[in-house]
Amino acid sequence: MSGIFIYAVESSICLALLWAFHEIALKRDTRHRRNRYYLLASMIFSAVVPLLNIRVNVSDTIFLPGGLASFLLPETVVTPSGSVEHSGSFLALLPRVYVAGVIISAGFMTASAAGLIRLLLSGKREGRVVVYKSGSPDCFSAFGHIFISNSVPGDEASRMISHEMKHIRLRHHVDLLLASLTESVQWFNPAAYLMRRSLQALHEYEADNKCITDGEDPRSYQELLVTSVFRTRTPAFSNTFSSSSLLKKRIIMMTKKRTGSRASLKMILALPLAFVLVFMFACKDNKSSKKEAAVAAPAEVFTVVEVMPVFQHDTTYAALMQWVGTNVKYPDEAKSKGIQGKVVVRFVIDEQGIVTDPEVVNGVDPLLNKAAVDVVSKLPQWSPGLQGGKPVKTYFTIPISFKLN
Repeated sequence: MSGIFIYAVESSICLALLWAFHEIALKRDTRHRRNRYYLLASMIFSAVVPLLNIRVNVSDTIFLPGGLASFLLPETVVTPSGSVEHSGSFLALLPRVYVAGVIISAGFMTASAAGLIRLLLSGKREGRVVVYKSGSPDCFSAFGHIFISNSVPGDEASRMISHEMKHIRLRHHVDLLLASLTESVQWFNPAAYLMRRSLQALHEYEADNKCITDGEDPRSYQELLVTSVFRTRTPAFSNTFSSSSLLKKRIIMMTKKRTGSRASLKMILALPLAFVLVFMFACKDNKSSKKEAAVAAPAEVFTVVEVMPVFQHDTTYAALMQWVGTNVKYPDEAKSKGIQGKVVVRFVIDEQGIVTDPEVVNGVDPLLNKAAVDVVSKLPQWSPGLQGGKPVKTYFTIPISFKLN
């Protein structure tokens, strides 16, 4: 489960940085379709990059030692007089909190979708248009259909439907589905919600431009937006004809001079950012690949499995920290020399739950490295990881901090 949480954090960092680039470099342009495709590519890129495993030969100092595991996993702090837990209990609960958040977020998304489906089934259908009874004069599109209240006046209804039809033809509803899935997976990431808002704004800019190009009078069209903005609600999964938060920006975009084609050259600046993100989260040091291959030769070793290994039936890993703290010893020579720091050890838990092949992935000093590997080598039997209901070899990483004071 900790592996899933680390993936979510890496993915959220990618998404946040890519969204920030849009806000800084692209947001003010009128190249709405280009910006829309950039945001969609950003969501896909952020989901895929942390799953990649690219081997490169570089200096050890370039990579984040031990990866995010050295910061996000529970750790044991070892002192000359004994050991204490350091943020371990809280950090151990983070993966569970994350999964619970995903379930709750997905539940809200499902409930919203169910409400739209009920509206689709209960309303009067006229092709892609669904007319439903409501005292609020709403009009919006979702799931490739246009939903409009029977209280919208006839002259306004046709113009609103024309606007929403632009959304459908441009397949904006597919974009919103991807954005909703991203929000569910990254429910804790503000950038996921901001990305959705930016995408919805681009949808409206595109639809507005299409309407004016097709013959709508700009001034009359803007008046319609103003009159309907204060009486319209915004359901999830939908593009709404008029929204108060976007009204001013939409009117500005309608009257703004079209950005020249040279502005698209700014997209080139996104390439270095994408390269850095790939390097941070997808590239691994090739120096350890031969050793990993030797370990994995008899059977595949998994990094993340359906059921992660458990130590002494404690899924919070508090028992693991307690055992390590009780059995590790601060080397006397390291104490006399004033040596301290964090050692990150990775090891394999085999199909029988036996700890094998411990190695230091982020070392401090040979004395502390040896103390950390020695205590990991003595770990008693675990409950092995399960994939497809069968025990498998699984990698596990723990940080051990040695502190003099």
